[in-house]
Amino acid sequence: MTRRAVPLLIALWVVAPVAGAEDVEGARAAFRQGAALAQEGRWNDALAQFERSVAMRLHATTLYDLGFCERALGHATRAKKYFDRALARDASTAGAELSPELRAATERYLVEVTAKIATPRFVVTPPDATVSVDGRPLEPGEPGDRLLAGTRPPGPGEKLPTASAVVEIDAGPHEIVITAPDGRSRLLHVELATGASREVLLELPPLPRAPPLDVGAPRRTASFVVGGVGLLAIGFGTYFGLHARSLWGDAQSACPGSTACPTEDGYRLSSSAKADANASTILFTVGVTAVAGGALLYLTAPRAPSVHVGVGLGGVELRGEF
Repeated sequence: MTRRAVPLLIALWVVAPVAGAEDVEGARAAFRQGAALAQEGRWNDALAQFERSVAMRLHATTLYDLGFCERALGHATRAKKYFDRALARDASTAGAELSPELRAATERYLVEVTAKIATPRFVVTPPDATVSVDGRPLEPGEPGDRLLAGTRPPGPGEKLPTASAVVEIDAGPHEIVITAPDGRSRLLHVELATGASREVLLELPPLPRAPPLDVGAPRRTASFVVGGVGLLAIGFGTYFGLHARSLWGDAQSACPGSTACPTEDGYRLSSSAKADANASTILFTVGVTAVAGGALLYLTAPRAPSVHVGVGLGGVELRGEF
């Protein structure tokens, strides 16, 4: 903005028609302060005053000056937004708010800043994730299928209207944060050249798949328990069988050549041998049955689904989360 241009803009603004219950005097005062600061090259301070002015009364001239300040600060996308709004506002008032000279300047600067903007296509996965660029949510632009980056105040990311959208953004480096509804987040550093229109994939890895439910595990566990009990019974059965055999041998020694031993010691040995033999038979029967039952449980237990990792027609798929 030249020193000559600022007083001219004030004059045009002052004679513009007044409508409604707007704070016209407050808007004019803020506008004058912004113009004075702009003459000193204090662009951020001037920008704040022009924002105050346009909040109190919308005017194409103020929108132009907002764009001019953003242009001086190197914010091409923000400047384009205001230049577009200035021309649209002027058109809605039948050209009453911008002089031919100022309208021509607005159009010239609009072409200039547009040439400094990149227009990548953001593709978001998952589509319900929120996106922020340099700590700011995106803003709907014109035409309706475009979004603007860097034009809204700092704040959390927001979900895009569609999973794929063209974004107008200043050329240069940017930090993009994508966040899923479940809290998973990813930070991307993206460098965009002037006029770049490439596709930018904003992708979060999917949630890890839960391991398949092994419905046969309880049955296999039971098979080991039953089989273990069976082996233990066979072990005790073996012990009692060997002990019965030993006692029977002692009984035969005490009563050689006789099927019935009249002595008390021989009778005791014979009775103990028979009791141990019966216990051995029972334990062996229970043990063999239990081992067989355990084996049957194990063999008939359902198996967990197997997982295969390989390369398909679509290539290798990597899954993960951080």
